[in-house]
Amino acid sequence: MSASGSRAEDYMLVVSGFPQSWGWQEFKDNTRKVVKYQPGWTDVLPSTRQRGEKQGWCRIERKEDADSAYDHYAFTTGALVHLFRTSRSGNGGYRGLKCNCSTRFLGVSEGCHSPARSGIDASVVNECVYSTGSGSAPQFALPSASPYPYGASPQAPTYACAPHYPYYAAPMQLAAAAPVYSASTSGMPVNVRHGAILTEARGIFISNLNYAVGLNELNTLLNSVGRPIESKLHQDSRTSASKGIATAKFATKEEAQSAVAHLNGCLHMGMTLKVRLDTETTVVGQVQGPLVVNGSNVSRT
Repeated sequence: MSASGSRAEDYMLVVSGFPQSWGWQEFKDNTRKVVKYQPGWTDVLPSTRQRGEKQGWCRIERKEDADSAYDHYAFTTGALVHLFRTSRSGNGGYRGLKCNCSTRFLGVSEGCHSPARSGIDASVVNECVYSTGSGSAPQFALPSASPYPYGASPQAPTYACAPHYPYYAAPMQLAAAAPVYSASTSGMPVNVRHGAILTEARGIFISNLNYAVGLNELNTLLNSVGRPIESKLHQDSRTSASKGIATAKFATKEEAQSAVAHLNGCLHMGMTLKVRLDTETTVVGQVQGPLVVNGSNVSRT
């Protein structure tokens, strides 16, 4: 509900640097929480100070509400905040009341305003309000002698102070533990500081099979040299014809090695077989400490 009484004078609050997700509704709702009377015209516009930043503009009727909103954004959110007193009669024009430029920009004395670094002054407020249609006519003039003190610092851009909110340092990074190396069966160094996965080659790969060999013939061949737990005859996906290759897996690596030794070079159904250990390995456990990654548990010396 709007305030009753004289509408000859009210206030314009300009907030720079609030959350990027906010639109005018979020800005107005957040302002409504800290004022007694309903805020007036509210909008969110691109910042005149920094590319990609947003500025919130809100008309407030009562001075106590304007002061309350200023304190909320300046001291609670750490935003850059300016408060102007405005006149609807066209006689008084815009006059700056207060801002927190001194807490955001180096070289600006306490209570002083830096229009160059903040991008905000009375003329900017006048232009924005008229161009957005919140005023009926461009009737607000810049006063000839503004009571708003201006900082004596140079107007060239300088580095801004850090925002006034608690600073939390990043946690200290601890040095990583030194690696402990062992070696695989192929001689490659392996870091086993955090343990190692032990694997074994328990599968075999058979090629140059007769195309007439079916799954029964394959299993008969494998059973002659060990105890296969898996076997697969590879076939063409379109025609289901044999590709002349097969794979099998045994219960232990020793059985797989024995099968390779007996079958490689063996004559089977008129074809000389080519058999080797499969490149796919089987995980057999996990251990801690600098162990040799070859399927054994023998420590390096």
